[in-house]
Amino acid sequence: MADFMARVELLKANWEDYSDLHEDMEALGLKRTVVFSDGSIRKLPIGTYFGTSSISIADLREKIRNIATPLSAPGGPWIFLSQSETWSAWLPVD
Repeated sequence: MADFMARVELLKANWEDYSDLHEDMEALGLKRTVVFSDGSIRKLPIGTYFGTSSISIADLREKIRNIATPLSAPGGPWIFLSQSETWSAWLPVD
């Protein structure tokens, strides 16, 4: 199992499209939050997802593309996916 961070931008999408994207990304194990070492759960920047998966980075990218493409206008979606060994962040507490 590896940790992944994904950034997905839909083109000319509405709130319903993004709601569908969030739901489908969560089904892949990618959430819009991250758990800090102190146990606090913090929101990631808009369009950013983090989670664990056992599939390859290329296969995960294709799953994300298959989810996001019908929700985006032509020319999109824009997807950036990285596999993370470690991470550090400053995100505000809600």
